[in-house]
Amino acid sequence: MKTINFYKKEKLIFSVYAESLEDVLKSPLSYFQGYTNDMIITDITYQYPFFKDDVLREMIKEEKVRANIEVQLGDGEFIKDKKLITVPKPTGNQKYMYWDKEKSLWMLDNQKEYDDYCALIDDLKAKSLEYGFDYKVDGKEHRQRCRDKDIAFMVANVMALQIAEKLGKIKKTTWYFEDNYGMPAGLNELGILMLYGTTFVQSVYDTEHHFKTKVNPKELSKAEFETKRKEIHNMLVNG
Repeated sequence: MKTINFYKKEKLIFSVYAESLEDVLKSPLSYFQGYTNDMIITDITYQYPFFKDDVLREMIKEEKVRANIEVQLGDGEFIKDKKLITVPKPTGNQKYMYWDKEKSLWMLDNQKEYDDYCALIDDLKAKSLEYGFDYKVDGKEHRQRCRDKDIAFMVANVMALQIAEKLGKIKKTTWYFEDNYGMPAGLNELGILMLYGTTFVQSVYDTEHHFKTKVNPKELSKAEFETKRKEIHNMLVNG
């Protein structure tokens, strides 16, 4: 059984239970003796029926507003003089735009935008430090990591070579990069590599400072971060 409704325009006149809508349509008087030909028979129950252009349907939001019926307003919507006004969301930075219902305005959450931007920079900085740097030996670049153990091992080698030199012995060691390339290195070569690594780390933090203080929040890519880091690193090396 289902509920069948008799509407006269938007007014519900009568409801009845029946096996199907088709049964009622075949013999409406059998179900409602007050039936007239201008009635609409349907198995739809409208909460806010609206009749227009010979069609019965549910009211849309704008029509409810005009009829003083309470509606749930979405972002960008407000009511003025019984009219539903829709304000399009501004283009640009849409991710951080929010609708202020009290002011009926789109607002930019600058703090959230800046916090996300800083978090992105922190992530790019961490990845840059994790990778380390590419060090050129005889025209070919080799990856040098900057983990604590790498730095500690480098410092230990430099100290050992310094002690040997004080004892009048000029020695060399073989320094291995991430790709297992071994570079013959004395105190001078390791010192240059160590200095290069120090300026690399400094360049990462200087790049972080540059983007956090001199560039407005934006979608910063890894490539752009690295390009600026290399630029800063070159200035540190050549300065």
